[in-house]
Amino acid sequence: MGGTVEVEGLSKTYGSQNIWHDVTLTLPAGEITALLGPSGTGKSVFLKSVMGLVQPEAGSILIDGTDMVRATEAMRLEMRKRFGVLFQDGALFGSMNVYDNVAFPLREHTKKTEADIRAIVMEKLDMVGLVGQEHKVPGEISGGMKKRAGLARSLVTDPEIILIDEPDSGLDPVRTSNLAQLLVEVNAATDATMLVVTHNIELARTMPDNLGMLYRRELVMFGPREDFLLTDHPVVSQFMSGDPEGPIGMSEEVDHRRDEPVDLTPAYPGGTSILTRHAGARPVEVLPRQLTPKSGRPRPAADRHRERVSSGAAQLYIAPDDETDRARSLPRKGLVTRALTSVGDLFALGLDAIRSTFRRPFAVRELLEQFWFVVSVSWIPAMLVAIPFGAVIALQLGTLTVQVGAQSFTGAASVLAVVQQAAPIVTTLVIAGAGGAAICADLGSRRIKDEIDAMRVMGIDPVRRLVVPRVLACVFAAVLLNGLVSVVGVIGGYFFNVVVQGGTPGAYLASFTALAQISDLWVGEIKAVIFGFVAGVVACYRGLNTAPGPKGVGDAVNQSVVVTFLLLFFVNFVITTLYLQLVPGKGA
Repeated sequence: MGGTVEVEGLSKTYGSQNIWHDVTLTLPAGEITALLGPSGTGKSVFLKSVMGLVQPEAGSILIDGTDMVRATEAMRLEMRKRFGVLFQDGALFGSMNVYDNVAFPLREHTKKTEADIRAIVMEKLDMVGLVGQEHKVPGEISGGMKKRAGLARSLVTDPEIILIDEPDSGLDPVRTSNLAQLLVEVNAATDATMLVVTHNIELARTMPDNLGMLYRRELVMFGPREDFLLTDHPVVSQFMSGDPEGPIGMSEEVDHRRDEPVDLTPAYPGGTSILTRHAGARPVEVLPRQLTPKSGRPRPAADRHRERVSSGAAQLYIAPDDETDRARSLPRKGLVTRALTSVGDLFALGLDAIRSTFRRPFAVRELLEQFWFVVSVSWIPAMLVAIPFGAVIALQLGTLTVQVGAQSFTGAASVLAVVQQAAPIVTTLVIAGAGGAAICADLGSRRIKDEIDAMRVMGIDPVRRLVVPRVLACVFAAVLLNGLVSVVGVIGGYFFNVVVQGGTPGAYLASFTALAQISDLWVGEIKAVIFGFVAGVVACYRGLNTAPGPKGVGDAVNQSVVVTFLLLFFVNFVITTLYLQLVPGKGA
């Protein structure tokens, strides 16, 4: 039997906008529950709160006794292994085919052989009707197939709790009905607790055992399907009948209050009460037939539900009139507060990346792929920039040393300037502008397609799986390219000093070998390590916190590059100052 989910006094706000408050309900173990409500009432936010992806300001969410609101992230990751989640668009990983997407949780969390994994994956693909499509990538299949593949992936670990977000989104009525029937079959086969978030009336009337509705920041009603569908509550009745006349308007800003007069009349023989809003209004159907498994498999949850209803243990909750439409407005955070919060979050991500580097399993393949990518897009620009940088430094220092009569120090000054200052900065600026921007865009696109959330609800830490390989790739690429840029910069400086300014080759090399030592190269490499780490963390942080939509990704990439540039110059100033103070005889 599935797990029990107990929600008590849950409240959530974004900025100064209250989404909903004081939500209290219990998802009975093994039963199917549907959460309804007009668009924009926070149904998906509630679902993500249950998963632990969204942090409510108040209340508790107990999963068999463990509070997801107050649990540590490590505890949440462990608890999510008991979840199966179907996102609106499937949230499949675009770089994997259907088979690898479905096999992903098994490869991450079990030590099963590939033969065992294949047997499980093919069983789930057969259950959702995708056998023969396993070799295709998400971009090659339809929206309905993506949903079915996402459902198969959510089932491979035999979850105790299955959360489904808008299963009808983007589907035609026939495929919506097929998916609803499939979910009933899954419930019969697994006896898992299921929560379905939807605004599809037909699906809500025929599939679940229990129904709840969010409206104007409140849970206005929750309880057994039999009582919910027979209510004469004006908001619920209007929504379930799809009538344009009633308390629910085009948007929450124009929704009517519940105390406006509504015509309630006793209806059909048998005493059932229905709602009639105006002359000629279509009455609400009394109680439609609930979907049953076509396979003939008994659904244990249905028997338990009937027993709860007949014994009176299942009661219909209706929000009191005086609590409806009670909006709570919180003061908006100021610019300074938001900036300090972002700095703290960025610093925390850096620390998490360092800690996660030593956790197992380590994503070696991801590291190699990201390292090769960053180097491949950065090395040519870095080399091209290194030549003029070295030349400008040599020309400027050559002119200065002639003016002060210190031509013999031209080589040493140029080399130290390139190795300790120019090379690390140039290398990391190029990495941030090329590799870092691509990393930010990649994570940002994964974020808006729910891939990051999908990974988290599978109990996989995105920091360990995605951030660490990308940060280390930036660090290793910075170290490698810093050495190459140093060599190219020194050679460029030598050429322009000797050829353009007429310097003496022997004097240039003599001052270089006399004053510049291996330790100077180490200073540059240490800077490269720090700068590469900064560039990688900033790119990942902005990618993981991308705002919705393509514009959000574009803004995140721009902010990533700008913030990295500013931090690099600040950190370089701090490191150089400390170095000059600690080693005054060797400062550049």
